[in-house]
Amino acid sequence: MTPSIRRRWPWFLLVGSLALNMLAGGFVVAHSFRPPPPPMGPDQMLERFVEDVSQRLSPADATVLRKALDDARPLFVRVRVSREEFTPRLRTALMAQPFDAVGLKALFDRVHANDAALRSEIEARFVDTLSRLSPEGRLRLAESRLP
Repeated sequence: MTPSIRRRWPWFLLVGSLALNMLAGGFVVAHSFRPPPPPMGPDQMLERFVEDVSQRLSPADATVLRKALDDARPLFVRVRVSREEFTPRLRTALMAQPFDAVGLKALFDRVHANDAALRSEIEARFVDTLSRLSPEGRLRLAESRLP
């Protein structure tokens, strides 16, 4: 190599390194200003699971699973509404003057009874759905990563 080429070579490396660092910095800055995705609720996680596992099931089993998910959507709304209504009720009970411990205990008892009823309905739907799947479909479901 001639001396002039040897002297220019570090400059090419410097410019290339600077360009790569600026590109990486741009990615970091762009990523830091991107808003975080909204948290996934149980219905979105279950929907993602059904879509993932449906790809490995027979068309009939995938249809059964998707229909069961669609039929359960009102149940998910009831669960969400129940949870959203609890916080204001709890806040009201905590701010009450005089404090009503019996009323707060009754609030918790109602919430637990409602949760138990919703959980029983979810479990009944789950068992019904699984009973309509083929044995191969249940096997594929068992082999998948359950939520």
